[in-house]
Amino acid sequence: MRDLDLVHRYLVRLRQEKLQQGHAKALDPNATVTDIRVTAFEAELVSRIHEAMKVLTKDPAKFIEEFLK
Repeated sequence: MRDLDLVHRYLVRLRQEKLQQGHAKALDPNATVTDIRVTAFEAELVSRIHEAMKVLTKDPAKFIEEFLK
């Protein structure tokens, strides 16, 4: 269980890092819209993985039903 807590913390930090990178890119005049959108997508993907892991740790059957249809 401790390992999952560490992964949860890592995902929260990774999402925050991606959001900060996206903000920095949005302020960079040389960054393209594509660069900004890719970084935002990465942050969203990390968030979705984190939410799925929460479901998995609470109810594996619900995880299978919801994410592995």
